[in-house]
Amino acid sequence: MKVLIISPLTDLPSNGGKFIPLEITNWSNSPIEINSKFSFLAEKDFLESEKHDVKVICLVPTSIRDKLNISFSTYDELINNILSNLKIEDTEINVIPFESTINLGTSLYYIYLSIYKALKQFFPDVILLDVSNSSSLFSSLVLKGLEIAIDDMLLTYAENYIYAIISKRDNGYIQTVLHLYKNRQNVKIAKYLLREMKVLRTEKPVTLPQPLGRAEFRRLAFAIENCLPLVALHILDRIEYEKLMKEEDFIKIIIENIKMDKGNITNDVELLEGAVYYTLARHLVEKYKVNKPFTIDNLRNILNTTSIVCNKAVNRFVDEIMLTINYLLKHNELEGEYRLGAIHNIMKLSLVDFIKNKENIIEMLKNYKRECGDIELTNMGFEPNSTIININKEKIYIYTMLKNVRTK
Repeated sequence: MKVLIISPLTDLPSNGGKFIPLEITNWSNSPIEINSKFSFLAEKDFLESEKHDVKVICLVPTSIRDKLNISFSTYDELINNILSNLKIEDTEINVIPFESTINLGTSLYYIYLSIYKALKQFFPDVILLDVSNSSSLFSSLVLKGLEIAIDDMLLTYAENYIYAIISKRDNGYIQTVLHLYKNRQNVKIAKYLLREMKVLRTEKPVTLPQPLGRAEFRRLAFAIENCLPLVALHILDRIEYEKLMKEEDFIKIIIENIKMDKGNITNDVELLEGAVYYTLARHLVEKYKVNKPFTIDNLRNILNTTSIVCNKAVNRFVDEIMLTINYLLKHNELEGEYRLGAIHNIMKLSLVDFIKNKENIIEMLKNYKRECGDIELTNMGFEPNSTIININKEKIYIYTMLKNVRTK
């Protein structure tokens, strides 16, 4: 299996020690001891001996400079000096701006982004968060960043994760504090996007950008939470992805506004927790945005963000539509736009009535057409008169002819 070990690091042990690592198949301790400076390296060595593919990342706060006796005059110099003084074999080290003078929202953003990138690049099966060498405050913040990054990946790329919090005991045994299994259906998008999404704050005379898309993100979350997948696709279609603020934009704002004051780091602009949720939403748009007309596969794809009940109900409904269309295509030359209501009427015909009206099927479908009006979001968003099924030789599309969509 692929195992990602994440270690927040605020404490630097002076000497190594003997560790009894964990088996990740049954969460019991292994029968062997491993000498190492850090518990996460001992765990890594053991897992690699068991033929697992292991990646280790350390998240190190800037405040560790005091323990490393680092001098600096600029922020870049501080980061470079920490990285050059703190060399850990086979470990990726990410420095997090974390100080008493730095807003926790800024720290959380850096943590979340570091973990998200590791998850996306490495695609682990199991994640271990080793809190053996960290303060409780920093560990808690890293755990929060990890949970958001996991949810982000589950909404966009991954299907499930096993993750555990581990810590060494005084006798060298590495123990599990908690281990969990989480899949895509456990993620509630509403807790991230159905909220006021404040992303930046300053008390200085600094002009802040106004990130676009936040109102659309709330509408998207409303549609997903209320099992309106076709509405969600239309909302995504309207979002201008290229105008959304990127991760690099947020980082650039922070770096440009970091100041040094008598050896302390201050920041004229702070990231708030909403910046993390904004970036998660941008990842959703990047993954699921498609241009109208939407294919049946597009519709099934957006269902990955919905609840189990919604996913099953809509997929079953789509299966019935496709079964009817495929049957009609076998017996008729069917091409063009048809209202869902017309196809649904055909679906309700008994076999006897279908055979009796076989020669008139095309006329029955065409005669159903009429001018569409406003849409009330009912029946999973598939309003019979306004939902269009477009059949051509290569693909079958589904979309809504709408003048106004009311989501509230």
